[in-house]
Amino acid sequence: MRRKNKLLVTVVGVLVLLGVLGVSSMNASAAFVSPTQLSDDDYDGEWVNLEGSVQNLETQGQRATFEVTDGNHSTRVVYEGTLPETMGENRIVVAKGRVEGDTLVAKQLSVRAHEGSERPPEAR
Repeated sequence: MRRKNKLLVTVVGVLVLLGVLGVSSMNASAAFVSPTQLSDDDYDGEWVNLEGSVQNLETQGQRATFEVTDGNHSTRVVYEGTLPETMGENRIVVAKGRVEGDTLVAKQLSVRAHEGSERPPEAR
């Protein structure tokens, strides 16, 4: 391969890597919000990490719907995929997804391992 072609391939490769890095860092920089913050501000169309307690969990096949509450407000969440094994009522969850109106369409869920009084004494 000629030197000019090698340089061109290298430049294109670097640009592709920078593009992938930019997209992944934009997705990773989603704000952590509570249901109260979501109801007070306009997050429509934005990616967020919604944190709160799970209520009214319903599953049908790979689809789950539930509400995330912080005690003041609740936000409806829709998730398609396999639920974490520890997912359940009253568990603290972080749902990462896009806000569509008054609903969060989650692409990723994580459940806190220990919360409140459930935390072992050595972890406090």
